[in-house]
Amino acid sequence: MAKNTEEKEAKLSRKQEIAKEKAKYEEKIDKLIDEKYEAKKNKDKSKVKELNKKIKEAKRERSEVGAADTFGGAVRAEMKLVRWPSAKEVVKYTIAVLVFVLFFAGFFFLINFLFSLFTKLVG
Repeated sequence: MAKNTEEKEAKLSRKQEIAKEKAKYEEKIDKLIDEKYEAKKNKDKSKVKELNKKIKEAKRERSEVGAADTFGGAVRAEMKLVRWPSAKEVVKYTIAVLVFVLFFAGFFFLINFLFSLFTKLVG
């Protein structure tokens, strides 16, 4: 039994190490993306190209972290890195979706109504 718990603890600590290492790469990628945004703002195309290469390389390195571990462990580690929206953001996005749906529903209703009037007048 002691061996089993030691194995579980070792796996857990390895997963935590992987999550921390991936988080470091995420921070690096975020910084590079911010630099790329500034370079785009300043219209520095050569710097943008260079940063694109660095971002691609950092993403490749991040994907290799813990590649030998199991799929389930990798999924859990990635889920720890997910940034979930706050309740305020969810409400804001829900309202935006409903407004767009209502707008387009009204728009298509109006188009359909106009076409039906036109076909009655012509036909």
